[in-house]
Amino acid sequence: MIIDVLSLHQRQARGEAFLLIDVREFADWQRATLPGAQHCNVYDYFIEDCSEAGLAVMAAEAATALQPMFTAYPNATPVFFEQQVGMRSPRGTWFAWLLKRDDALILDGGVDAWIAAGYELAPGLGLSRTVAHPPAANAPAWNRELVCSREQVLAADGVAVINVDARRPSEFDGSFAHACCQRAGRIPHSQLLFWEDVIANGHFLSAQQIAARAEAAGLSKNAKLQVYCHRGARAATVLAALKLAGYPHVSVYVGSWHEWAEHHELPLLHGG
Repeated sequence: MIIDVLSLHQRQARGEAFLLIDVREFADWQRATLPGAQHCNVYDYFIEDCSEAGLAVMAAEAATALQPMFTAYPNATPVFFEQQVGMRSPRGTWFAWLLKRDDALILDGGVDAWIAAGYELAPGLGLSRTVAHPPAANAPAWNRELVCSREQVLAADGVAVINVDARRPSEFDGSFAHACCQRAGRIPHSQLLFWEDVIANGHFLSAQQIAARAEAAGLSKNAKLQVYCHRGARAATVLAALKLAGYPHVSVYVGSWHEWAEHHELPLLHGG
């Protein structure tokens, strides 16, 4: 699920093949990246319709961007990275997991950890892809369990199925709303697990620390957890953290609050 820079470098030296995918801005990749890394924009993507049909389209769009890389490096383990662990590399890895590349990894610490270990960078060359609309073709088989629909989020009961809000506390209580959102608040049956509380200094916390914070947030390992944020990126970081901590049933509501707020028929809550 994650790999540290020392392990990556040592395994490369032993001849293991890795498909390194830089998910930072295109100019940052071009300027200096891990040697041999390709590039993919996974951050700007947004899905407006988290229906069953909309989720299938999203899987196809992810495949359109990533499958050419997987095909070009058929025996390589995908490793997604950014400057430090933030909201991009977990999202890229989540897209790969969605496409049933269960071997995909997040580089813990990212470029900064690579530099700190004394390893060299090189200009970015090669493939650059973007997860975007529309898809070029239908998706291959994809993992439906890693994503949840708007209807599934609405059906949560807060016990067997819990919505997990990865946004900041001011978004959770409704005192702050992004300018693009028509309404403020949170989805009913939500517990708050702020995405920045599962990382520190550009690295994931330990599995034990994440589990303790998840338990304090009222999240049971027996429950199905449906994570959302504003537009679906921060949620992937929390999903990866929860899976690292041993939570088996975690999915992302990709439309997140941006989609939910657009549907005035959907309920919301305010306050702590």
